[in-house]
Amino acid sequence: MCNPFLPIFFILFHIWRIVLSDSVKMEACAPVKCGTVDISYPLWIPEQQAGYCGYPTLEIDCRDDKPFLVQSYDTNYYIDRVFYDNSSFVLVNSFLVNWKSNCSVPRFNVSLGLGPMVVSKINKELVFFFNCGNMSTPPGEYQPVKCDTALSDAVSNDSFVRLFEYYNDGVTSVPGESLSNCSISRIPVSGWNGSGVGHYTTLMNDGFLVELKVTSCSDCRKSGGQCGFNNSTNMFMCICSDDDMYPMSCPNSKAKKEDAKKIILIGLIVAAALALIIILVLLSFKYERGCIFQRKHQEQTEIEMLIEKYGSFAPKRYNYRELKKITKSFQDKLGKGGFGTVYKGSLGDGRFVAVKFLHNATRNGEEFLNEVISIGRTSHVNVVNLLGFCIEGSKRALIYEYMPNGSLDSYIYSEISRDVLGWEKLYDIAISIARGIEYLHRGCNTRIVHFDIKPQNILLDEDFCPKISDFGLAKLFQPKESIISLAEMRGTVGYIAPEVFSRSFGVPSTKSDVYSYGMMVLEMVGGKNNPKQIVASSSKDYFPHWIYDRVADGGNIQTWDVTVETEGIVRKMAMVGLWCIQTLPANRPSMSGVVEMLEKSLDELEIPPKPFLSSPQCSIILSLNSNSG
Repeated sequence: MCNPFLPIFFILFHIWRIVLSDSVKMEACAPVKCGTVDISYPLWIPEQQAGYCGYPTLEIDCRDDKPFLVQSYDTNYYIDRVFYDNSSFVLVNSFLVNWKSNCSVPRFNVSLGLGPMVVSKINKELVFFFNCGNMSTPPGEYQPVKCDTALSDAVSNDSFVRLFEYYNDGVTSVPGESLSNCSISRIPVSGWNGSGVGHYTTLMNDGFLVELKVTSCSDCRKSGGQCGFNNSTNMFMCICSDDDMYPMSCPNSKAKKEDAKKIILIGLIVAAALALIIILVLLSFKYERGCIFQRKHQEQTEIEMLIEKYGSFAPKRYNYRELKKITKSFQDKLGKGGFGTVYKGSLGDGRFVAVKFLHNATRNGEEFLNEVISIGRTSHVNVVNLLGFCIEGSKRALIYEYMPNGSLDSYIYSEISRDVLGWEKLYDIAISIARGIEYLHRGCNTRIVHFDIKPQNILLDEDFCPKISDFGLAKLFQPKESIISLAEMRGTVGYIAPEVFSRSFGVPSTKSDVYSYGMMVLEMVGGKNNPKQIVASSSKDYFPHWIYDRVADGGNIQTWDVTVETEGIVRKMAMVGLWCIQTLPANRPSMSGVVEMLEKSLDELEIPPKPFLSSPQCSIILSLNSNSG
């Protein structure tokens, strides 16, 4: 052990911490700004406040100086104003605000879906009636909807909107006309600006009022405390200056005086301990410094030897200071996941890059570098290009080429962006991804099983060419190995192959990626066809069964924006996806087989057996479908 005084230092440090930790929990819940909005209980921002500072379902993601709700079914909502005195705030749908045309016509109902949020009854309500059929001129309170189906100045004859004075009013008929054939969308609006139904876009852009059914914070604040939420008991708590938590408010002043006496006593102990600590630190500083230098020098020597061994095969190495310059001090945050945070940057030659800083990097430098070099040696048009890396102390970072069109998931379920990709393009994307995975599985020197194939990890370049990314869970193995040893389950719920979840189905292998790929392709088919129907159906049907019954088994799909020309593409993708998710690995094709199947005509493909799963895995996948989006 390098420091013989470490146990003594540890004990004294904790004595010191008892005194100096007054109000630490209160400070962790201090209000913070997101743009012009103050964020405090029951709202909270994970990067700036502790997890007990607010309700778990009221987590905030501060993007572009706007506080977005993270846990809502629709993550497009941000808070425009907060009224802490009466526990309410105004929500705005950025999806509608950011649409530049005059055709901001929602095809969905507001669905927050999480307590303790409730749409206030004092809101007014915009009700849209779509596809009502040819109708005579409606009464004055009904406004025709412009640009219902195309971005033009034409006025639709069969879609209307009406403003009701109270939210959730029942709407059953129009005087003199029947609405039985209409599709209806209900949108709450505040209506505070006095705009009429003719300005429905302005009404939606102003947002609507949401009430919070939470415990009042007033008593706690009056007693000098900070409000919080106990995640263990799921109850309100008041955090006080003694760093203790109470049910409603802080104790009276007499109790505080008693606490003050204890603090003074502890302070005297700390003062004596500090003197001893200074002596111990001075004695151990020289010795500890030598140990740290020796460890760093040894690790640095091993890394340099490994880089020299691989020579030109190793990607370029950057230091932390260079990454700060590339990302302009981490100004442009692209996203955050379970394995790291990604920032946009630019190299000296003007190329845009994505810099991913890994969280909780526990692997030593040699293990990390071996993986970087193995992935860096890959070269395929459908695998994201690794341009460099950083390993400096505990810091680990990867530098990838920047993909301007984001990830595939944003084009599967979005009601607007899904129209950007037609069935032919989706088919090209599916077969390109299959070729990329095939390349990883058939590498000459080192093979790679990704273990996290999903739409979020498929990036799209400026030409919508897909590239496989995020190798944080990847496993490297030699060409002669057919079975992969895993110490723990890895992957994303809903895409995990049965054999990864339970060894009773088999052992993990390249076929595990085949399963994940199949689930992704089925999502491409189902999400492109009808994103609302697929989510609603998942609560009662196993998702692949839903696809099987409607696509692979000869069901009618031409009502899903499928033409005669593209029907074969849809059925082929569905059949290949269903082959890929067969429960037993031996019944699935290899990725080479998947590519061959996609290149064949529909008539050459056999109809796959209807997939089945045991109840544990089935319930897991159902939970994915109900929470996707």
